[in-house]
Amino acid sequence: MDWIIKHGKRVARVTSGIVVVIVGLVLMIPGVPGPGFIVVFAGLSILAIDFVWAHRLKTNIQDKAKKVADKVRGKS
Repeated sequence: MDWIIKHGKRVARVTSGIVVVIVGLVLMIPGVPGPGFIVVFAGLSILAIDFVWAHRLKTNIQDKAKKVADKVRGKS
Protein backbone atom coordinates (compact mmCIF):
# COMPACT_ATOMS: atom_id res chain seq x y z
CA MET A 1 0.00 0.00 0.00
CA ASP A 2 2.87 2.40 0.75
CA TRP A 3 4.23 1.74 -2.74
CA ILE A 4 0.99 2.91 -4.33
CA ILE A 5 0.89 6.08 -2.25
CA LYS A 6 4.56 6.87 -2.92
CA HIS A 7 4.28 6.40 -6.67
CA GLY A 8 0.91 8.12 -6.82
CA LYS A 9 2.42 11.22 -5.23
CA ARG A 10 5.34 11.08 -7.67
CA VAL A 11 3.02 10.78 -10.67
CA ALA A 12 0.94 13.71 -9.39
CA ARG A 13 4.07 15.80 -8.80
CA VAL A 14 5.56 15.08 -12.23
CA THR A 15 2.23 15.68 -13.96
CA SER A 16 1.72 18.99 -12.17
CA GLY A 17 5.28 20.07 -12.98
CA ILE A 18 4.78 19.33 -16.68
CA VAL A 19 1.46 21.18 -16.71
CA VAL A 20 3.01 24.22 -15.00
CA VAL A 21 5.89 24.29 -17.51
CA ILE A 22 3.46 24.07 -20.44
CA VAL A 23 1.33 26.89 -19.01
CA GLY A 24 4.47 28.97 -18.57
CA LEU A 25 5.50 28.36 -22.18
CA VAL A 26 2.04 29.45 -23.34
CA LEU A 27 2.36 32.60 -21.24
CA MET A 28 5.67 33.36 -22.99
CA ILE A 29 3.92 33.72 -26.35
CA PRO A 30 3.83 37.39 -27.36
CA GLY A 31 0.40 38.89 -26.78
CA VAL A 32 -0.50 36.54 -23.93
CA PRO A 33 -0.36 38.39 -20.62
CA GLY A 34 1.35 36.74 -17.71
CA PRO A 35 4.69 35.98 -16.08
CA GLY A 36 5.73 33.13 -18.38
CA PHE A 37 9.37 32.92 -17.30
CA ILE A 38 8.48 32.76 -13.62
CA VAL A 39 5.86 30.05 -14.21
CA VAL A 40 8.33 27.95 -16.23
CA PHE A 41 10.86 28.34 -13.43
CA ALA A 42 8.26 27.20 -10.90
CA GLY A 43 7.46 24.15 -13.03
CA LEU A 44 11.15 23.29 -13.27
CA SER A 45 11.39 23.61 -9.50
CA ILE A 46 8.62 21.06 -9.12
CA LEU A 47 10.25 18.71 -11.64
CA ALA A 48 13.67 19.16 -9.99
CA ILE A 49 12.45 17.13 -7.04
CA ASP A 50 12.40 14.00 -9.19
CA PHE A 51 14.70 14.71 -12.15
CA VAL A 52 18.37 15.64 -12.21
CA TRP A 53 18.09 17.28 -15.65
CA ALA A 54 15.45 19.68 -14.34
CA HIS A 55 17.61 20.54 -11.34
CA ARG A 56 20.60 21.26 -13.59
CA LEU A 57 18.51 23.40 -15.93
CA LYS A 58 17.00 25.32 -13.01
CA THR A 59 20.45 25.94 -11.51
CA ASN A 60 21.79 27.08 -14.88
CA ILE A 61 18.89 29.51 -15.31
CA GLN A 62 19.41 30.84 -11.77
CA ASP A 63 23.12 31.46 -12.44
CA LYS A 64 22.44 33.26 -15.71
CA ALA A 65 19.67 35.37 -14.16
CA LYS A 66 21.98 36.36 -11.31
CA LYS A 67 24.68 37.43 -13.79
CA VAL A 68 22.18 39.53 -15.73
CA ALA A 69 20.87 41.11 -12.53
CA ASP A 70 24.40 41.94 -11.41
CA LYS A 71 25.14 43.60 -14.78
CA VAL A 72 21.95 45.64 -14.56
CA ARG A 73 22.83 46.74 -11.02
CA GLY A 74 26.32 47.73 -12.15
CA LYS A 75 28.22 45.02 -10.33
CA SER A 76 30.94 43.08 -12.13
